[in-house]
Amino acid sequence: MSDNLPGNDRNSNPVPPPPAPSGTPNAHTPNAHTAPSAPAYEPAATNPGAPAYSGGPAQPKGLALTALILGIASLIFCWVPVAGAVGGIIALVLGILALRKAQPKGLALTGVITGAVAAVVGIIVTILFFVGLSLLGGTMDDAQEAIEACQSGAETVEIAGQTVSCSSIDY
Repeated sequence: MSDNLPGNDRNSNPVPPPPAPSGTPNAHTPNAHTAPSAPAYEPAATNPGAPAYSGGPAQPKGLALTALILGIASLIFCWVPVAGAVGGIIALVLGILALRKAQPKGLALTGVITGAVAAVVGIIVTILFFVGLSLLGGTMDDAQEAIEACQSGAETVEIAGQTVSCSSIDY
């Protein structure tokens, strides 16, 4: 089926022949004063397997890409205490280094922004986590002491400034 497509014949030439030179008017043409024709098409002498253009050497983008990926990952994990803050700070530093080394500005700048946001949110979450843990730790100790007092036979115990009957505590 693909044999009847144009250009599949081995004897056909895919490049049209160049037009005849048009420097002198021909007596057989009806209008001898016509405008000169366009220059003949000459295919470029290139390697058929190579691309038609060369973009030069590839620009290094390792730091910028790493900053971008780490910044996005840090944004996702910024709710995990310490992890989001550390990842965000590393992404911020890598993004700044990528900007200084003239790596792709879009990747580096996005890495800096996502890293900074993740670092700020991660630091806030980390602070809140440790403050909450320290506040909860005292309450847990009080509750454990109250349960031990009820198990040893006390009628009432004091938990967080309130007197509670041991019969109302499930342990």
